Amino acid sequence: MKHITILLFSTFLISCNQNVQTQKDNMQKSDSIYATELIDHEFLKYADSSKLDSLKIQLKNSFDIYDDDNFKITHIDAEELAEFNFDFFIPNLNKLLEKRQVNLKVKKLNSDNNSFDILINEDTIQLYSQNDLDKSLFWDTAPRNFFKKVNEIIKTKNIDEQFYLLYAGNDLHTLLLTDKQFSIISEYYKNNEKEKPYKP
Repeated sequence: MKHITILLFSTFLISCNQNVQTQKDNMQKSDSIYATELIDHEFLKYADSSKLDSLKIQLKNSFDIYDDDNFKITHIDAEELAEFNFDFFIPNLNKLLEKRQVNLKVKKLNSDNNSFDILINEDTIQLYSQNDLDKSLFWDTAPRNFFKKVNEIIKTKNIDEQFYLLYAGNDLHTLLLTDKQFSIISEYYKNNEKEKPYKP
């Protein structure tokens, strides 16, 4: 009886290990399928040719869309943006945009602490309102207003990409994607809302 119990337990463990391995294999297949679709839809169009092979491998092995070398993503930090610290992220944002022949010049309109207006390439926008500040919504409102305006600017240049936001607060990032690339990434993360990019 003891031998039968050990045999059954061993069989159960082997079966569990096989199921775990099958799940891992399926996830890798899934990563590879979505990654191939992203690559086919020019996700790595602006990547440096010397890094193209390694970026493709990262994408296919672990759906790594977060590498700065793909020229699709950069860290923003909603706090820095809301506090008008544009030097924190504009240089890296411009690295993405320079590949598309666009450049942003951003500054606070004036030094008045009660003004929330900024200039983006000579266009004035209100980053957030006093009401947003009073209700502690400004970390959410500022990036949305900022990137809505930047999306308007890049649309005038006939660029088929737009900025989407990813995460929030100090972890806020932005992804520059075509509609199809956004659709592929959203489908990949359909069961993980916090990893999905979202419109500003």
